[in-house]
Amino acid sequence: MPIPDAPVVVVGAGPVGMATALGLAHHGVESVLIERRTEPTVGSKAFGVWGRTLEILDSWGLSAPLLAAGDARDAIAPVAIETGRPIFTVDFTALSGESAMPGLLLIPQSSTEALLREAVAAQPAITLVHGEVTGATEDRDGVTVHVAGSAGAAGRDVRGAYVVGADGSRSAVRESQGSRHHGSIIDVDLLVFDIELDEDEDLAPVRMVSRRPGLLAGLRFSSGRWRVLASREPLTSASTTSTDGPPPRKPDRPIEELEALSHELFGPRDLRVVWQSQTTLYQQRVPHFRLGERILLAGDSAHLISPAGGQGMNQGIQDAECLAWSLAAAVAAEGRGDAPTVEAMLDGYAGEREHAADVVARRARMNSMLEFATPPWMRPLGFLAMRVATRSGWFTRLLTRRLSMRDLRYVARDSRRLAGRSRLGWGPVGRRMPNVVLPDGRRLFAPIAGRAAVVAVACDPPPVPDGVVAVRVERAPRGTRLRAGSVAVVRPDRHIGAVLRSPGSAATEQALVDTVGVVPGPHV
Repeated sequence: MPIPDAPVVVVGAGPVGMATALGLAHHGVESVLIERRTEPTVGSKAFGVWGRTLEILDSWGLSAPLLAAGDARDAIAPVAIETGRPIFTVDFTALSGESAMPGLLLIPQSSTEALLREAVAAQPAITLVHGEVTGATEDRDGVTVHVAGSAGAAGRDVRGAYVVGADGSRSAVRESQGSRHHGSIIDVDLLVFDIELDEDEDLAPVRMVSRRPGLLAGLRFSSGRWRVLASREPLTSASTTSTDGPPPRKPDRPIEELEALSHELFGPRDLRVVWQSQTTLYQQRVPHFRLGERILLAGDSAHLISPAGGQGMNQGIQDAECLAWSLAAAVAAEGRGDAPTVEAMLDGYAGEREHAADVVARRARMNSMLEFATPPWMRPLGFLAMRVATRSGWFTRLLTRRLSMRDLRYVARDSRRLAGRSRLGWGPVGRRMPNVVLPDGRRLFAPIAGRAAVVAVACDPPPVPDGVVAVRVERAPRGTRLRAGSVAVVRPDRHIGAVLRSPGSAATEQALVDTVGVVPGPHV
């Protein structure tokens, strides 16, 4: 059966590839989604979905089944097994004025993928094809993706105007272009495994051994199902090395070792180890997320991060959101012969998400040092400092924005489609618009629904072209640094692309072209 051509070919139907295809469909762009596997992935991998990612899926109409399947947490309060009391409490309700989504949804990645798979199957704009991609060849007019044949059959090719490599750490798309990951590995063993407990109703949903070198903690997905994180040695005894390419896979540990760690965390209970992974701590990325003119990378194909913070899959889905609207704008711009907008959209995606990957990697390294390297005698002091700090509303908002990944912003020096005066990100441009409550009781993201918007602060919005939403807010949303009387051009990913101090139709139209690639049409 021939594979149809499409504006975009997405290679890899993991969570990032599926999210990219679903995002493209949301913006009216058809895609072919190619996946090597014919059966779902075994194992849970990511332990949850953070608030920013939930907002992305909500804008595409996908959050309800996910929330129904997981355990939404409005607070994280790890309980020390030695005392039975919370070590500290991180209260995500501090952001209730900025978001309608919980800070964290505990759900195995396998369940997240299953729900995305159902959405892909129900989306007529996505053609799912099974086959192993061996490479991609770019020419002036598009990209040919080479798909190997099976059982002696001849291989097939599929054409797309653009190709997205979302096929994991050993990406065939990336390797066919000669690009590799570069970064560092901290040589410490990290065990990540899931267990089932017969009875856990009496246990707090987050548990930690607080007086142990390294880390030993458990998080409950659902009744009877837990994720355990453990380091097998203190980070202070490990070394950091530069690396070229993904970290090597490590063999599974004996079940008896994992059971012993589980009993240390949960006591003498009946339990079963159902999945495990042993890895190192690492941060890596490719030098460029855009390869050539028409090939782009997202997720693990572009960057790798150790699983301790649970941000890798979330970071990849955030790549997908940014890439989907950027590609949709590029496809439309190419159709009308607007080469500068094509370049601005694709280079903008690459520069912005490369910056985000670097920020997440720095934070992950800092978190790793705190989680794995703190000596046992210093832990009580650190926990006391956290208890005191989280009593402050200011610190709690700062921390919860960071944990839920809502504070990630872009800076003008990394993207020419950001019309900001400050190239370092001190002003409003590049910041993410929060989901504030409007005067009519709705949230801001409800009328925007993942589209471009113009948000006027304490003033009437100017006329906008068809397809762009105009919204008025009475006060500048917290954290945006907007002022009364200003008008913000908000991109489909809810980042502020430009701020107009004296808005009019002409200025608004030009800002929309420059930051979102929207061509002026009839005004509404």
